[in-house]
Amino acid sequence: MRDGLIMKKTKILFFIHQLNSGGAQKVILNLVSHLNKEKFEVILVVINNIGEYSNFSHSDVKLIDLKIKHIRNSIFKIIKTVKEEKPEIVFSGLSYLSLIISFIIPFLRIKSNIKFIARESSILSIDNADKKFTKILNLLYKLFYKRFDLIVCQSMYMQNDLIKNYKISKNKTVVINNPIVLENIYDKLNILQCEKLYAENTINLLAIGRLHKVKGFDMLLESVSRLNHNYHLTILGAGLELKSLQNLAKNLKIEDRVHFLGFKHNPYIYMKQADLFVLSSRHEGFPNVVLEANACGLPVVAFECPGGIKEILVNGLNGYLVENGNINELSDTIVSSSNYQWDRNKIINKVKNTYNVNLIIDKYEKLL
Repeated sequence: MRDGLIMKKTKILFFIHQLNSGGAQKVILNLVSHLNKEKFEVILVVINNIGEYSNFSHSDVKLIDLKIKHIRNSIFKIIKTVKEEKPEIVFSGLSYLSLIISFIIPFLRIKSNIKFIARESSILSIDNADKKFTKILNLLYKLFYKRFDLIVCQSMYMQNDLIKNYKISKNKTVVINNPIVLENIYDKLNILQCEKLYAENTINLLAIGRLHKVKGFDMLLESVSRLNHNYHLTILGAGLELKSLQNLAKNLKIEDRVHFLGFKHNPYIYMKQADLFVLSSRHEGFPNVVLEANACGLPVVAFECPGGIKEILVNGLNGYLVENGNINELSDTIVSSSNYQWDRNKIINKVKNTYNVNLIIDKYEKLL
């Protein structure tokens, strides 16, 4: 309230496909939870509310479940929801969903002055290359993505990909890194502090992510097979490649040193007790899990893959970068990093000073 007047809130509809454990979902949930509710009326619209975070609730966030299994079938319900809610801003948090919304932007603008914002969740040129009808998809993004008033990119690499390959005007893009809610991490670190999660007298490597080819766990297993028996690897995450990765570990004769523990709601206690985090992805937009590992004081060894990873890691400060796909160098760097004297306080402070949710939310609020 100002001078006795009630300030009108800006209504925002945030659209997301599902509430699984992906990075895009985490970022959207952080945004809707932390935006200033005195300025913004926040509504979260989920196309199909399933996944690890499907029980999400917030006293100041209205949740609408469209209950549509496939994004491509959601167009009419999206139109209906936007017309009923009459928002000032529509914010989409997933690439394919953003493409669908871009088709209908002209119809939604006929009688309203809605601002449309997309948050790019992937490196489009790489992501589309792995899909059917790559040329058609790329053409659709080129034709329709420019309809958005603004596209938020997680990294400079992602921004350059949109500008170069999809002819998006630089003026329509902005780079805002992903936020980290440090309080949530530290609250969960207070749980089970005394429980030992790893075997003693071992060097404990940790990797986290969905069990999918893009995460490069096959290369990570190859790398671990070249290390001595003191090195143990724990992988947190679920996915369709579990069986094939277990078979690979067996074929490499390291099944006794590799532990698949599935999805964990509290990965931070594993990060806190690990010696080193390893990111073996083939490409990554802006890996939240690296920020989270650093927030726990854990150094990271990562392939310098396409995406924002080299915008996060500073060699010798919070981790080391390895030539992309170089398995031998990954093994060697794991060994040298496990013997390196890391300053864990410096690792934590870098995250606090760069990716704290309050800093990132401030950037979002300025563009909304």
